[in-house]
Amino acid sequence: MISALDLLTAIGLILGTLAAAALLAFALVRWRLARRIAAALGPGKILLTAPARVASIGATTAVEPPPAAEQPRGRGLLVLLAGGLYFHSWLGDRELFVAGPSITYIGVSDQGSRGRVARGPISLRYLNATAKEDGITIRVPYAGQWAEAIRTRLIGRKG
Repeated sequence: MISALDLLTAIGLILGTLAAAALLAFALVRWRLARRIAAALGPGKILLTAPARVASIGATTAVEPPPAAEQPRGRGLLVLLAGGLYFHSWLGDRELFVAGPSITYIGVSDQGSRGRVARGPISLRYLNATAKEDGITIRVPYAGQWAEAIRTRLIGRKG
């Protein structure tokens, strides 16, 4: 007969194994995606990477919102490049590139970190391909440092 302590030990072992497998899978997907981006851009082009959650905040002057297929949103990898910000979703092929000179505003809302790593959100406004203002919110670890890196590297302390 199995004792309660043996059952708890087995459950703990199973849960620990599942957590380790999930962490390993996340690390592997992130590494593969970063490697694929680096191969496409060439060596030395990636300045920073971090897991992020991106959502569209829409344009302030748009008469009608963009189609759902064009709205960036989801979880994925955020990459700071010398020429802009690049986002690629974990699942699927959702991508977004924001060129540095097109950024019109960047700000970080302070919602308090409650002892955890501050995750933003960062509000980013930029001019899209049709020269209309668009925007996204980005939830990323160390949002303040990311916003400062974007200001320093892409827009030269503007905003």
